[in-house]
Amino acid sequence: MRYCALIVLLGADVNTNRQDIQDYFESVFGAKPEIRRWAKSKGLPFFLLDEYTFDTVTLFGCQCLLLLAHEPFENVAKIRKHLDVLKPMVDHPILYTTDALKSYERKRLIEAGIQFVVPGNQLFAPQLGMDLREYFRGRHVQKAVMGPASQALLIAAIVRGWGKDFTFRGVDLADGALYSKMTMSRAMKEFESFGLIEPASNEKSPRWRFVATPEATWEKALSALQNPVKRVVYADRHPLLQRAAGQSALSKVSMLAEPLIPVIAFSKDEWDQEVQRSGCKEVGQFDEPVFEVEIWSYSPDHIGGNNGLPALREGVDPLSLYLSLKDDVDDRVQISLDEMMEKIEW
Repeated sequence: MRYCALIVLLGADVNTNRQDIQDYFESVFGAKPEIRRWAKSKGLPFFLLDEYTFDTVTLFGCQCLLLLAHEPFENVAKIRKHLDVLKPMVDHPILYTTDALKSYERKRLIEAGIQFVVPGNQLFAPQLGMDLREYFRGRHVQKAVMGPASQALLIAAIVRGWGKDFTFRGVDLADGALYSKMTMSRAMKEFESFGLIEPASNEKSPRWRFVATPEATWEKALSALQNPVKRVVYADRHPLLQRAAGQSALSKVSMLAEPLIPVIAFSKDEWDQEVQRSGCKEVGQFDEPVFEVEIWSYSPDHIGGNNGLPALREGVDPLSLYLSLKDDVDDRVQISLDEMMEKIEW
């Protein structure tokens, strides 16, 4: 029998129980799963046994592992740490389960890649869907992500904002010198495929409109947006251009303390040019660097605007900043990100 891991975390003082899970899965998949105690749980670390009870669940011939937590939901970082310990042991999908989640908690779980189910309400379990594909011969669904140029164009548009009657052509979203017509056309196709825009005219060179407000567009696109940071290097001297990024930028719009080593951002081409201009050299992390340099997949300079977003002229835009730090396990960073996002006047 082929195994897939369905790891379900249930708080001890919440109302969700195995019967709730069984009934909900039956309503979703049209079949009642079989749930039993997992015999191999004795081999797990004691701290996991103290935290959880382990059962197996079988659905459509796919045997999964059910993990019931002894405590209610606390925070994403703690759950992720526990799952990171479990993954090498079971090598299977993991599903967190509780009877209720606040909207920002659901968003955090999705952003962290943690699958979850709220029985009777919501199921986010893409890996489980892939494991059951032999029984559901529907359309093949792939995790789609937006390309770097399209992401930069979208964030630039959101940062600038738009009104109710705003329409545009692809070339209107950025300076023609920054992106080619082909890149603009590809971006429009991506925006349309993600349901972010719709045609506003039938002209040969069509005009488009966003289907929702900037805030709703950001929320809808969020799962397709990527961390812009491709790699991190360290510089031995002050670059001529210093664009705050990472925790340095976040510290300017929140109560977070500035990091010991300032963080700045460049695209690859921009950094190569900066090295030639300033004579900066890349050094090791422990060689007393003067700056930490994030190399982005798109230019931070291509995004700017004058709306309510709390970005500084010398720093990266807040939405790209959010994407670059949303997976940071430091609770102080997550609290500061929430503080920053709450200041946005969409």
